[in-house]
Amino acid sequence: MPQDSLQFLKDSTQLASEVLDFIPPEKVDMSPTGPGWYILGGIAVLLVLIVSIREYNRYLNSTYRRVANKDLDKIINQKLSLQESVFQVNSTLKRVALTSYDRDQVAHLNGEEWVAFLNTHWKNNFSDKESDLLINGAYMKPSADHDETLTQLIQSSKKWIKSHV
Repeated sequence: MPQDSLQFLKDSTQLASEVLDFIPPEKVDMSPTGPGWYILGGIAVLLVLIVSIREYNRYLNSTYRRVANKDLDKIINQKLSLQESVFQVNSTLKRVALTSYDRDQVAHLNGEEWVAFLNTHWKNNFSDKESDLLINGAYMKPSADHDETLTQLIQSSKKWIKSHV
């Protein structure tokens, strides 16, 4: 039996030397070789570029909305009188409307016509108190009720600026 184990040892040594002398396979090139991949890559880059330009234009076109919202935030922080605050809110809404709609359609509006215009170009409506404040706020005496309504008016104005059509 020692003969068999010697033969086995010889065979395994020979097998090990054959395995160690193997030739590694060639490296596989992972870059796309067909022109279709380059075309597909070009289309993908073009789509990303188009979407980026469109979003940038949308950002630029909504600058007036961001400015108007900042103006409304200033009204809250400045602690102006009721009359001045309502005047500032009306001025801001009028500027936004003049930017978004035809000047002939907006410039002459005031009072109830102005509130009706705002309500028709928005999916919601200003409440009766907010409408009354927009129309008559310059002539009202300040009160706690009006301060609360003014805050609601500013919030509704922000919503109008965000979603007017």
